[in-house]
Amino acid sequence: MTALADLVYNIVEGHLTGSIDGTFIDARAGSGGRAGSKTPGAVNTTLANNPFGTGVKLSSATPGGALPLGFYSLRTHESRQNWIRLVPAPGTNMHGRAGMAIHGRGKRGSDGCIVPADFNVVLQLHKLCKAREKAGQANPTLEVLAIGDLDQFTNRA
Repeated sequence: MTALADLVYNIVEGHLTGSIDGTFIDARAGSGGRAGSKTPGAVNTTLANNPFGTGVKLSSATPGGALPLGFYSLRTHESRQNWIRLVPAPGTNMHGRAGMAIHGRGKRGSDGCIVPADFNVVLQLHKLCKAREKAGQANPTLEVLAIGDLDQFTNRA
């Protein structure tokens, strides 16, 4: 894990880890391809947690790909309860995509957002972000990277 961000999300491993104000986060999570969907058969296994699909935009024909690599700040979502907005840092190539967040599982799942398998992780992150906002402190940060066996993505159907 890098010391440049509070949290790190490794797309390849589907792993969110780090520490915010002394609270350790260690969670399985999905990004893109409708990962985290509660709808049977909804997950697009070609796009889910695939770092080569970070530029795939949501369309009527396909779900969005994984969250683009780079750095983000976390803040509570302005209108959705228990959602954490991911604000890209300058220099993060969003490939024309926007509206990324960390949120719980649901019917749709992820079109680029990070969806932890355990909703308690979402609640904890929301609480930590809210506490920083109320105290007037800097927002927690996230680095999204892709480390691991990238060959597995070239063999997907």
